[in-house]
Amino acid sequence: MSFREFSHELGKRFAKNQRGIICATLGEVFALVYHACALVFFYVQGILPLFYFNIFSVVCFCFGFYVLFGLKNMNIAFFLNIFEVLIHQIIADYFLGGYAGFHFLIMIMVIFPYLVERKNFNVGVPMSFISVAVFFACEFIFSRSTPVYVLSEEVLRTVRFVNIVTSMAVIFTMIIIFKLIIGYIEHSMEELNEKNEALLENILPKKIVENLRETGHTEPEHFKNVSVFFSDIVNFTSISKTLSPEILISELNDIFTNFDKIMESHDCVRIKTIGDAYMAVCGLPEKNPAHLENIVSAALECRDYLTERNKNSAHQWQIRLGVHTGEVVAGIVGIKKYIYDIFGDTVNVASRMENSSEGMKLCVSEAVYNAEKDKFNFTFRGEKEIKGKGKMNLYFVEK
Repeated sequence: MSFREFSHELGKRFAKNQRGIICATLGEVFALVYHACALVFFYVQGILPLFYFNIFSVVCFCFGFYVLFGLKNMNIAFFLNIFEVLIHQIIADYFLGGYAGFHFLIMIMVIFPYLVERKNFNVGVPMSFISVAVFFACEFIFSRSTPVYVLSEEVLRTVRFVNIVTSMAVIFTMIIIFKLIIGYIEHSMEELNEKNEALLENILPKKIVENLRETGHTEPEHFKNVSVFFSDIVNFTSISKTLSPEILISELNDIFTNFDKIMESHDCVRIKTIGDAYMAVCGLPEKNPAHLENIVSAALECRDYLTERNKNSAHQWQIRLGVHTGEVVAGIVGIKKYIYDIFGDTVNVASRMENSSEGMKLCVSEAVYNAEKDKFNFTFRGEKEIKGKGKMNLYFVEK
């Protein structure tokens, strides 16, 4: 595990709901060690009031463990600890003077509440402001008053140094925890953005995703020269009744995934699937002069792929394919669930081409034939009645 991964893992633990417990536990352990050392110091120096108060402090922090893990009440634990620290530092500065620097430990209580979960802010944040007020009050009052116990300059300087270093060490530790949490959040946001980008690009064309990212919306566009492809599985309804839902979905997923790869390799865009129907287009959202040749080539490749697949597959599928070329309007439909779709007579005719086709055959209109007759082999099917269009000359296409 790299250092970056290790720091993210630590940040994850602190960012989750247990960070309050973790931080409070660390605080309790630190407080017990500090006050145990202070007990010895005050006893040796003969400062009995602070010695006895430290005994009370040790009991208070031990009770804090019970509140945290027995009663599982973070708010009471915070209140007890902050109350003890504030009262203790006021008493310590009173007896030893402001120069001893005990009130610097109050700064820990200023930062500590912000490490807890949001639900504990109702206790933590107000106590943070109170801690700031008490700190400045101690600094102002006890720096000007005469201490009850006068220690030697060397001992007093050492006590001040220990208190300041201890305060800074704990605050620095808190800053590291903050940094770990922020690093984890930033890392999580980057991963989430990457996943969102990938998801959007799977749903929408790349150009549309860029428009949404930059402006937050995209306008419908009119495209004069595009080609539309439709395919549909022959006898899908009757075959699907003989298969379990898991196998059926798996088969469709495998077929359409490979169709997607083929379409992408020919600069075509899958628009949508409806059941066993597959719809793609070439020539938008980026214009492509070779849109018709590309989509006819992609359609034939899809058919050939399925032919090869049937040789080794337990389930045999045949598809009808249709292509037409012309103009369409394209844009996003919906607000909460984006769908990029195309509309127009060209779409309807392409669908009619597929409906008029036969198994494993690509049926195209006369417009496709006229534009591509020098690049593919066409077989004239004759004149057919097309719903909504009347009679049209239709063609089958081969490579």
